[in-house]
Amino acid sequence: MRKLFILFCLAGAALGACAPEKLPSARFDGQEYALAFSAREQAGFVNEYLLPGEDLENYSKMVGVYSFPQMKGISAQQAAEQMARLMQLKNPQAPFDIHNSADKEAALVDFLVFSPGGSMAEYNVFKYMPDGKGLKAVQFVARWYATQSKDALKNARDFAQTYLGNRQEWVKKVDSMEVPGVYKREYALEEPAEQPVLPRPQNAD
Repeated sequence: MRKLFILFCLAGAALGACAPEKLPSARFDGQEYALAFSAREQAGFVNEYLLPGEDLENYSKMVGVYSFPQMKGISAQQAAEQMARLMQLKNPQAPFDIHNSADKEAALVDFLVFSPGGSMAEYNVFKYMPDGKGLKAVQFVARWYATQSKDALKNARDFAQTYLGNRQEWVKKVDSMEVPGVYKREYALEEPAEQPVLPRPQNAD
């Protein structure tokens, strides 16, 4: 799916090596997430955080942090509405709702979608916030896979009830979470992490 990016450093070539740097982590709903992917894309920077032991291909939960400096003149409400429209183009029957943040400065959209064939369900909450001249966003994703259980239909319904049936609670959790700063370097975790990852110093034994 994603091409792996190599961790790089912006130090001058004369330094010869990158100094060890602690990668950021994210905390949500009592769980610690480690940075697994960071890249500059057309609209801005993308950071994706995963739970220990999970990878970008088959994760159960993910926290995303995004910077959209090019979205000048677009309000958080407009961004949430735009996300809802884009989601509906691909998933016309998907349930969704748009919410105001507690401080009225941000807007959130949540929705539940199923993949073609129903092999995966995904619940999303996006929160859009003003960030200087552009916007910043945080995302929470929870996934269910049909291969995880013999009783797929029942468990798909249970998954939908857990998230969509308690959507106000999940929206509040995303609205109140402490959002990490945007990590503006390209990085990809090559193996599932057992804990938040630290780059290995080059002179380590």
